[in-house]
Amino acid sequence: WKARPEHFAAVIVFMALCVSLLFSKRTLRVNPLDYWILGFIVVNFISSAFGSSEPASTLRWACQNTLAILSYFLIRFLISDGDTLRRAFRILLIVTLAESVFGIFCYLSHYAFGTTFGVSVGQYFVDVAAPYGSMFEANLFGDYAACGAVLFLASYRTGQHRIFALFGTLVTTAATLLSYSRAAVLSLTLASVWVFWRTRRAGRTMRGKLMTPLFAVALALVLAFTPAGGILQRRFADLYYEGFTEQTAMARLLTIQEAALEIPSHPLLGSGTASFNLSFDWARFIPEWSSDKTWISNTLLRVLHDTGLIGLAVFLGFFVSLWRKIRRGWKGVKIPSDMILGLVAGLFVYVFAFQFGDGTILAFSWVHIGFLASAAILCGDDPGPNLANAPSAGVGT
Repeated sequence: WKARPEHFAAVIVFMALCVSLLFSKRTLRVNPLDYWILGFIVVNFISSAFGSSEPASTLRWACQNTLAILSYFLIRFLISDGDTLRRAFRILLIVTLAESVFGIFCYLSHYAFGTTFGVSVGQYFVDVAAPYGSMFEANLFGDYAACGAVLFLASYRTGQHRIFALFGTLVTTAATLLSYSRAAVLSLTLASVWVFWRTRRAGRTMRGKLMTPLFAVALALVLAFTPAGGILQRRFADLYYEGFTEQTAMARLLTIQEAALEIPSHPLLGSGTASFNLSFDWARFIPEWSSDKTWISNTLLRVLHDTGLIGLAVFLGFFVSLWRKIRRGWKGVKIPSDMILGLVAGLFVYVFAFQFGDGTILAFSWVHIGFLASAAILCGDDPGPNLANAPSAGVGT
């Protein structure tokens, strides 16, 4: 791995936060949820030091992985009350919308002027360009846009600022479709259905009742009658007719199989962060890909391979504890706030999509997890109307 701009940004902001805390009277509150993440970081370093065939490489990758996870702690320590959470959530919505707009702009610019910035040409088909904006690649851009779409959808279904929320839903959904990522489209569909179901009490008005079929019909029309919809149909058709012999499916299954075969050699502590790059060589299977680096596309398998059963237990322990805290905060609440509902739906998007392309090695997923943990903690501390069933935290119309 090479250091990315987000790594340097995380270090700079984290150092600034440490200096601010050092010279201020603000008390740093650490929640039991945070200890799970700290434990996961520690396990990464231990496995990289003692389970790896090349500790120098895996320790370096563990440091870079830690820089991505630092984003979680930045969000956790910066958000200390409900008002700060609302302001930060507005910023999250705006950034997500801006990234989606930029990706769409890159896509349109490629077809209008032949530019190649922010797009990947030939990733799926030779004659097709998929946008990735400022992200690492198109699948992750699709995951990020899909997460943003359910954030905006939750705001629309439960909030007061419906015009902005509807606009954001449409733009981020368009960005998801243009990414041509099957996992992103499926995860968006499933999470959207869950949001509609969870807010069914809010949809008892005539407008609310019409929203669900209109949304479904609009999506069906896009898929049926637009060029982007045609490309998505080709992608799903290839998977349907070719099955596991489809190129991307076969590549993912091959890496998953090879990674699974390595797990028994280090079952407890794993082989070290990103150690799969040390043992796997595409040249054994596809000589043309001999210089390509790869990673394990399934998050749970990647964590198990890199950090063993101990690391996987710590990793899952965090999410089980987080979900229990969310459930306690939702007790007696008929319609959750758009913040918590959208953040939970966004986590569902990542949980589903990251089984086909891991994004936990990058900072954007940890930013989202930090937001959700902060919202869950504040909701548990104050389950009243400020958070549990608050009105929209979106941006004004």
